[in-house]
Amino acid sequence: MSYKALYRTYRPHSFDTVVGQRHIVKTLQNALNQHKVSHAYLFCGPRGTGKTTVAKLVAKSVNCENPSEAPCNRCENCIGIQQGNHPDVIEIDAASNNGVDQIRELIEKVKYAPLQAKYKVYIIDEVHMLSQGAFNALLKTLEEPPSHVIFILATTEPHKVLPTIISRCQRYDFTRVSQKDIQSRVEEVLTTEKIKFDHEATRLISQLSDGGVRDALSILEQVIAYSEDNLTAQHVNDIYGIATTQDKLKLLTAVQHQNVALLMEEIESITQKNIDIRRLTNDLMELLKESVIYAYTKDAKLLMKLTVDEAKTLNAISPVVALRMIDDLMETAEKYRSASDVLSYFEIGLLKLIGHLNSPKITENMPEKAPKSEKKAQNEPNVEVKKTIKEPEPEFKATDTLIIEIPTNTPRPIEPKIIVQGDTLAMDLDIPETKPTKRAKNVELSDNFILQLLLSGEKQLRIKDAQSWDAVKELSRDLNYAKAANMVLDSVIQASGNQFNLVTFDNKLKVSTVNELANIEPISALTEKVFGRSTRLYALNIKEFERIRDLFVQYRNDGKLPEKEDLVFFPKSSKSSKKEHESLAKAKDLFDGNLVTIEGDDTNVS
Repeated sequence: MSYKALYRTYRPHSFDTVVGQRHIVKTLQNALNQHKVSHAYLFCGPRGTGKTTVAKLVAKSVNCENPSEAPCNRCENCIGIQQGNHPDVIEIDAASNNGVDQIRELIEKVKYAPLQAKYKVYIIDEVHMLSQGAFNALLKTLEEPPSHVIFILATTEPHKVLPTIISRCQRYDFTRVSQKDIQSRVEEVLTTEKIKFDHEATRLISQLSDGGVRDALSILEQVIAYSEDNLTAQHVNDIYGIATTQDKLKLLTAVQHQNVALLMEEIESITQKNIDIRRLTNDLMELLKESVIYAYTKDAKLLMKLTVDEAKTLNAISPVVALRMIDDLMETAEKYRSASDVLSYFEIGLLKLIGHLNSPKITENMPEKAPKSEKKAQNEPNVEVKKTIKEPEPEFKATDTLIIEIPTNTPRPIEPKIIVQGDTLAMDLDIPETKPTKRAKNVELSDNFILQLLLSGEKQLRIKDAQSWDAVKELSRDLNYAKAANMVLDSVIQASGNQFNLVTFDNKLKVSTVNELANIEPISALTEKVFGRSTRLYALNIKEFERIRDLFVQYRNDGKLPEKEDLVFFPKSSKSSKKEHESLAKAKDLFDGNLVTIEGDDTNVS
C-alpha cells in the first residue's frame, strides 16, 4: 500500500524539527555532542508528544557515520533506522511482549555485539505493561548492560514502572505541546500538501488534539478527506460535533439577557446539529474564563478563543458573576459522569447561570442611595423589629390589687399612663416600638455598608492597628479582658478608620457573635485598651470579605464606586430616659408625691 499516514510522513528526522519539548531536545543534544551518552533512558509523557520519535533520533545520532552533523539522514545507518529495518535498533512493544520469557530472550541477545552500527539500541514502548517477573528479570541487565547497548524505555504511565527500574535510568518528562506550536505544525503540513485552509480550522484541530502532535495530524487527515482540499472550520465542526464560537456566544447572550425562551431555542438548535454537550460545556467555561482574563488585563494577546469585540461583549457580565458561572458549569460537567440524560443537566446548568444574574449580592450596578431620612438605617444593619401589641388593662378600684407582668425583653422600663375617672383609677401599659442599639444575631452586613467601610478606611491606620492587634494574645490571659480577647483572638484586621475596625474570621459563628456584642462593654473596653481609642468592631467571614474586596476593586477600575457617606458607628443615646423622668414627675404631682416605682418582673401595686 503506497499511501502513508500524515503522522508517519511528517515524523521529525532531526532534533530541529521536533515540535515542542525544547528542554529535552537541548539536553540530549548537549549530551551527544559531549559524548556523555547514558546506558538507559526513561521517556515519560502523554501520547503523541514525541517519545518514540526522540528515541529514534537518539539511536540515529549515536550510530551516525557523520558525528559532526548527527543525525545526517544520509548515511546507511540513519537511512536504515529511519526506514525501521536496521538490525541493531530493536523496537519492542511491551504490551504484547510482557512476559518473563520474552525478556529473558532479550537479555540473551544483549551480550552479542552490534552487526553493523556502533551501538545496539533497544526501544521498549509502553514499558509499564511488563509483568512483575519481567521487570525483575530486566533489573540486573538494565543496571550494568554491555558497553555497546543502550536501553530507551517509553511509557505514558510512569507511576506503574518499578522505582528500581526508574532509579537505573535517566528520566525525561515529555509535556503536552502548546496549541500554538501544534497549529503552526498543522499549517506547515497543509502548506506542503498544497491544501487551502483557514486559521480557525487549524486552531480547532490544535484544540482537539489535546497537546498531541500525532493526534493533530490524524485529525487533520480525516478532515482533509471530508473537505476535499479546502479546509474550513465548518468541516471540523461537522465531523467532531463542535459548536461554533457564534453558537456559544448566542447561548451566553441569552443567559446574559435572562431570555429563557431564546436560550431554549438555541439549545434546541445545537442539539439538532449533533453537537457534543460535554465538549460544549467545557467550551463555555473557556469563553467565560477568557472574558474574565480580558476584563482584568485588557490584553488582547491573552485571547485564544475570542476576538477583542467578542470579549468586550461578554464583559457585560461582571467577572465576579462570570467566575460563579464557571463554578456552576464545572459542577454540571461533573454530574455528566452519572447522568442518563446529559441534555437535561446541560439545560438546568444554563438556567442556574441566569439565577446568578438575579442575585442581589452580585448585580453589577450598585444599589441606589437611600433618602436622607433613611441614612442611618442604611449604615446600620437591617433588623426586623416586631411591634408589641398594646392591649388595654381592665379598670379597677383604688382598693383592688393589680398584678402587672413586665416582659423581660423590653429595652427599657414600661412607661405607665395613669388615668383617673371619679373613684376609678386605670393604668394603661403603652409598650412603644423600639429600635435596638445593637445588632441582632445572624444578621449579615450589606455589601454597600462594607464598601462604605472600605471607602472610609485608612491604609496607614490599618497597618498600625494590625500591629497593635497582636496585643490581644497577651490580654487573653488578663482577667479584665480575657473574655473579649479570646472571642477575637484569631481575627485579622482588614480595614481601619478613626471610629471603626473591620476584622475577618474563618469561623462564621464567631462573626455573628462579635457583631452581636460589638457595643457591649467587654469588647469596647478591649478595643480602647488595644488601639488607645474607642472603635466600633465589625466582623465578616474571610470568604465573604474577599468577594466584596474583589467587587470593590472591580468598581474602582470601572469608576463605579459609590460616593463616600458619613457613617454612624455608635448608636445615639435613647430619648426614652428623658420621657420616663417627665412621666414620673407628672405622676408624683398627681398623687402628691405618694408614688410607688415598679421594678422587677412581677410587682404588686396596692
